[in-house]
Amino acid sequence: MSSIRPQDRAFLCTFTFADGRRCRTPLSSLHPRLCFDHARKEAQAHTPDQLRRDLSFFFSGEYVSACNLGAAIVDLVPAVAHGRIKPKTASALAHLSRTLMQTIQVSQDGFIRTFSAPRLPRPGRHLKILAK
Repeated sequence: MSSIRPQDRAFLCTFTFADGRRCRTPLSSLHPRLCFDHARKEAQAHTPDQLRRDLSFFFSGEYVSACNLGAAIVDLVPAVAHGRIKPKTASALAHLSRTLMQTIQVSQDGFIRTFSAPRLPRPGRHLKILAK
């Protein structure tokens, strides 16, 4: 039998282990029913699903712009920094992002050349202005 009084249980974590035991750690000030450790584990379990939904928003259209890619990377950086994404996965995503950025630039150049639109200035390149 437990030596914890029923009125004291209200201030303890409600997490139940697989064998039926309950956590006896005091509640976290940041979570209404779990201790700090179990609240952190619960948040980490839900984070990949939320991150997946957030990132898929940027790639859901028919056209992926450099702005969409940049916004997705901005969401990805804190997830990597906080350890919610494994380093190996982060490395693969960085490689894919770099490849996608290069593809966007090549596609833009091809579109401009195909439809004879004037070239847009790109950072770091000097344009020659030809007089008629």
